[in-house]
Amino acid sequence: MSVRFAIVGVRNFAKSHYRKVKQLEETGEGKLVGIVVTDQVKNAEAVEQFKKEGLIIWDTYEQLLVDGKDKVDIICLPTSIHSHAELAAAAMKQGYNVIMEKPPVPTIDEFDSLREVEKETGQFCSVGFQFMHSPTIRRLKEMILAGEFGELQNIAVKGYWPRLKSYYTRNAWAGKLIHDGRLVLDGPVHNALAHYLQNMIFLAGEEQEKSANLKTVRAELYRGHTYIQSDDTSVLEIETVNGVKIYFYVTHCSDINYGPIMEIIGTKATATWNMKQETKITYADGRVEEFDGGDSDPWLEVMRVPAKVHKGELKELMCTLDNTRSFQVAVNGMWLSAKKVREIPTQYVKEFLDEKGDLRTEVADIVKYLDQAFAERKLLSDIGVEWAVATEPYNVEDLKEFNPFK
Repeated sequence: MSVRFAIVGVRNFAKSHYRKVKQLEETGEGKLVGIVVTDQVKNAEAVEQFKKEGLIIWDTYEQLLVDGKDKVDIICLPTSIHSHAELAAAAMKQGYNVIMEKPPVPTIDEFDSLREVEKETGQFCSVGFQFMHSPTIRRLKEMILAGEFGELQNIAVKGYWPRLKSYYTRNAWAGKLIHDGRLVLDGPVHNALAHYLQNMIFLAGEEQEKSANLKTVRAELYRGHTYIQSDDTSVLEIETVNGVKIYFYVTHCSDINYGPIMEIIGTKATATWNMKQETKITYADGRVEEFDGGDSDPWLEVMRVPAKVHKGELKELMCTLDNTRSFQVAVNGMWLSAKKVREIPTQYVKEFLDEKGDLRTEVADIVKYLDQAFAERKLLSDIGVEWAVATEPYNVEDLKEFNPFK
């Protein structure tokens, strides 16, 4: 029997959830039962198409929770960051399993509360970090644990994804730290490039399905876009409790689209990996090994794995609240270290309309600076960038609360 899905929302990333559940329909593994569409006037064309497909259209989430009993097994939540905790908890309390889009939630408090709901209800909440389902990431983890890299020393990622004004106006909360009185903490670390931080924290874990526990986070958060609240250029140095260093270099203010690429450094081998899953390992003895993900689709596995767990065909989820908790610790820890988003002085920022009339923001030499910081495993203040401000590491070993209003 196919696992029955419902999706909350119709725009932006909800479209990806729709496509992937539809792919499961083709193999008989899943069935899309219905969709929550709160604004059926604005989304009239999509609603008409859904009706032709025989889907149930729910006006509200509450309506789905009531009407979906005996109709829906898994609820997909490709919704706003600040809505995840409340919606996921409500679903599990009503007996539904959940696929929650990344990033999980804004604060560690909400995260731990959600874990408690999961344990109390016996339902599951899978998190949509797609590369946690990647065969290349899992193979790298196996190799690290088998000692093929020797002692793991550090892992670093750099990724430069320009984001235009249309990106920040696509919804009401993009680029916001707070929306509707709720913390959002949107930004490249906590949204667009979040997958790649999660990958590193997972790879540094001391067991196959566990992520690393973190000791300290040192972060510098900057903003080039003049019309947003959140960071758009961020650098992190994280130390795990077992001594591995994790470095993250990301920006939405570059003049090029690049990466992300990841480097893994051990005493016996080094590796590079990119989002196409192209992996190259160079061993200290001169051997080189290359592999990729074949025909695997990590985005599809975000749906398929929970469906198999629901049916009892798999015992464990691949991306859980347990193995993403350290990601949440890292995100809150970076704010506790950086303390604020620092505006990049306007003389270093260029804003202009691109060929399509969209407003673009670029920070002078940001690619050069981030490339250097990545190569040297330093933060921007460490390499003497004029506008960078040094910060201190923050100990996150016992982090259980994040409240910037205290």
